[in-house]
Amino acid sequence: MNNQKLSACLDRLEDVFNQVARRLHAELDHHLLEGLTGNQFWVLKRILRRGRMSVSEAAEDMGVSLSAITALVDRLHRAGFVQRRRDEGDRRVVWLELTPRGEEVVRSCVAAKRRVMERYWGQLPEEDLEQLVCILEKLLVITSREGSPGGCH
Repeated sequence: MNNQKLSACLDRLEDVFNQVARRLHAELDHHLLEGLTGNQFWVLKRILRRGRMSVSEAAEDMGVSLSAITALVDRLHRAGFVQRRRDEGDRRVVWLELTPRGEEVVRSCVAAKRRVMERYWGQLPEEDLEQLVCILEKLLVITSREGSPGGCH
């Protein structure tokens, strides 16, 4: 693809992607418990999937510092969504586990978000949705391989 065509395509992609993302995020965020941020929900959902997760694993998965994840986990702990447990074999390791309240909140939010996603993504033909997922998976591999870019947004 020549540079002019690539530039025009990237302009369209950026515009459409941003509009879709803003609309979906606005509706999806509406289904989160008041006061729960997207990043907090993401951590809670990861803990639910794994059963437990160390603080350092959470930081690594999110690509943030230990101090940033500690502040996030502190808020989740104060809200009664997670409990912290020291590893018996290595006291330096802190495990995060959902409380019953945390599990209930995550499951409720996941179900609500799933209904929103099904309503919109379910309107696409199956082949289009499969193709979109494949393209995004390829892009994820590329971005993972090349690391986190800096610069302007």
